[in-house]
Parts: sequence; structure tokens; C-alpha cells
Amino acid sequence: MNIIREYLRLAVFAMGLLSGVQIPAFIDQYQKRVDAHLLEARQNLAGFKQTAERYFEGDMTALIHHYRSSPDAVFQQDAKNVQLIYERTTLLQNQWDNLNSGVIERAYYVARHYNPQILQETINQYSYTVPLEPIALGWGICIALLFAAVFDIFIGLSAKTCSVCYHAARNKAKLNH
Repeated sequence: MNIIREYLRLAVFAMGLLSGVQIPAFIDQYQKRVDAHLLEARQNLAGFKQTAERYFEGDMTALIHHYRSSPDAVFQQDAKNVQLIYERTTLLQNQWDNLNSGVIERAYYVARHYNPQILQETINQYSYTVPLEPIALGWGICIALLFAAVFDIFIGLSAKTCSVCYHAARNKAKLNH
């Protein structure tokens, strides 16, 4: 019975290791999507940014305000569109900046401050990998040890529970005789 338990423990450790190396791989794929969206948003904003630099000393807010205050309905509508593109670019730039930090900070940032659209895209297009990088191996070993510890605790509690139940049933049987 002990050998089966040890093989199960090894299997749980291996599953933890393979799961753990996915964390930095997922974060990397998420970061690449943020980068791609940021590049696209910058391209969409580029013409407006040139106009802001030419007429408003680079102040995008002033350009948007100018469009909004125009009597022309087309400019007023464009103000909303430019505002959306500008806000998206700013949001994506903020994401990009935060994703260029330490390993733990990046994981925390993706877990707490993710962009729902980009997260869903990453999940939908995620390709499982087994990166052999020190960071990925570190994550893998940590998660594997956590899985193994939980397994040991679960098995330990199960064994104690079974032992208590066995002794209780045995004592009850003795009392009934």
C-alpha cells in the first residue's frame, strides 16, 4: 500500500510541476497579446497624435476638447472615437509597463488587474508549453511542492480519519458483545 501511495505522490508532484511551468508561459503569452494590442492602438492613434503635436503641443486632451467643442457634428463624433482610442492606448501602455516587472509582480498583476478581453483571447489561444527556463522551473517546483504537501496532508488526514473510524467501530463492537 505504501508503494502505491508513493507513486501517487510522484504523479501529483509531476502534475504540479507541469502545471507550475504553465504560469510564466501563460503570462508571457498574455504579455505578447498586450504588446500586439498596444502596437495596434498606437497605430490607430498616430494620426491624431501628429495633429495634437502640430496644433496643441502634443496634448491629446486639448485635441479631444477642441473636437468636442466644434460646432461640426462630425468632429463631435470623432471626439468620442479619439477619446476611446486614446484611453485604450493609455490602458494598454499601463498594462505593458506593469508587465515589465519582476516575476511575482507580473503574476500578481495578471491575476488582479488583467484586461478581460485580452485574458479571454489568451485563454482561447493558449498553447501549452514546457519552457526550460529558470523562472518556469522555479514556478514548477514551487507548485509541485505545494501539490505534494496538499496530497500528504490529505492522505494523512484520510489515514487518521480511517484509523479513528476503525477504532471507534471496533470499540463499539466490543461494547455490544
